[in-house]
Amino acid sequence: MTDYQRLNEMFRQSCLEESLAFHTALKDVQKVQENKLLRIVQNNQKTEIGKKFNFGKIKSVADFRGAVPVLSYEDYQESIIKIMDGKQRVLTSEPVLLLEPTSGSTSPSKFIPYTEKLKREFQQGIFPWLYDLFTNKPSVGNGSFYWSITPATHKEERTSGGIHIGFGDDGIYFTPEQQRLISQLSAVPLDVAKIQDVAEFKKQTLSHLIRNKDLSFISVWNPTFLSLLLRPIDKPQEVWPNLSLISAWADGNASNYIDEIKRLFPNVEIQPKGLIATEGFVSLPLMGHEGSALSVNSHFFEFRDLERSSEIRLAHQVEKGKEYEVILTTGGGLYRYNLEDVVKVVGFKDQCPLVKFVGRNSEVSDLFGEKLNDYHVSKATAESLRKSSLAPSFFMIAPEALGDTTAYVLFVESDKEFDTTSVVEDLDSRLQDNYHYKYCRKLGQLGRPKVFLIDRNPERSASDIYLEENNAKGKKIGNVKPAILSSQFGWSKKFDGRFL
Repeated sequence: MTDYQRLNEMFRQSCLEESLAFHTALKDVQKVQENKLLRIVQNNQKTEIGKKFNFGKIKSVADFRGAVPVLSYEDYQESIIKIMDGKQRVLTSEPVLLLEPTSGSTSPSKFIPYTEKLKREFQQGIFPWLYDLFTNKPSVGNGSFYWSITPATHKEERTSGGIHIGFGDDGIYFTPEQQRLISQLSAVPLDVAKIQDVAEFKKQTLSHLIRNKDLSFISVWNPTFLSLLLRPIDKPQEVWPNLSLISAWADGNASNYIDEIKRLFPNVEIQPKGLIATEGFVSLPLMGHEGSALSVNSHFFEFRDLERSSEIRLAHQVEKGKEYEVILTTGGGLYRYNLEDVVKVVGFKDQCPLVKFVGRNSEVSDLFGEKLNDYHVSKATAESLRKSSLAPSFFMIAPEALGDTTAYVLFVESDKEFDTTSVVEDLDSRLQDNYHYKYCRKLGQLGRPKVFLIDRNPERSASDIYLEENNAKGKKIGNVKPAILSSQFGWSKKFDGRFL
């Protein structure tokens, strides 16, 4: 019989050192952040980018901000092509271990360089989270856990210069000692990740989970992935009576789908994940605190004020109640990188901001110059649905070619009847807060929005179809981020239902 409590305590203790360092850092965020930045700059003076921006002359935060502009992924593409070709010392002085693909806002994929220092920076956020969780919610340590692992849907790839593309396995963030503990604590054998067929991967994962009655902790990214995985089980709460906590995305667009998890597990605590991007580790949840704490030991952070875009603040300068776009400088070679994720400051832990993920400021649909972005569309749609007292199990906005015109369509999965005309009018009005969309509507380039009612199917919900479509495009099924805005045509052919 597995001694779960002993193994989980060993795992908790392995996170203690980083937890102590994190809580010490919360007391002097300004100094910690400045020291972090200057170490990154000093370590990379002799790289191509270090020479370009004269890193050797940078002695302060002000020097750095004066020398380096805010950059997007497109500004790094030339450098990343050089890294792919095997060139060294382009963005970092240390070697690039791998390039992790992620979806792009203006290109199909981005490739993010990973170094040993970047891996350590992720650990400086992950370990304090886990120590806090296992300390303040000890029941999660009474049994096994399930960490969402990614199926190997693609064969191993390398660039022309021999750089690995993608993580070999999801244990890269953990130390060898922790990986040994995880292999004993995991309810699903880690070898299941080697299964390339997604249907077989889900079948094997669920089979192992059902056999493990001691499950006490689940950690997944997308809540719809967990809903999809558990669909064959009638009452999952009864299968795992000792399940104590589920960690999942629950902010931003994911908040629309977390209710299904609460319905499946009415007596289990749901902890929203912090903001973690492929490019960096932004924030970590702390038990008993709203939002998630900025991971001040991980990277150097800046925040662009959404109301005054020319104003960029440091971590110790942000204000409660305001929304900001996150800008990162990391040990992986991204300097003043605009992450384009929007957070709202909801409070403070000592001097450290507590933030909530609000949405993306970069997911854009721009067919005729309307420049709709996911952040604005998500807020507008949610407000229109709320005004009509609608809480659909799934909704999204996407363009459709409708005869001689093109219009944005609200795809809704709902049992409740509603006044289509009032929803459309309110939504169209809110979308026209975007000047460019309003102009396209006036010119007749875009028609009035439509509503498509998706048929209810207990065996294959709308969110299932959305996941499957994204997986078919090469995205990892467990990591697909919920999005309200899609620029893809043809969803009316993917969903069963009708236009209203």
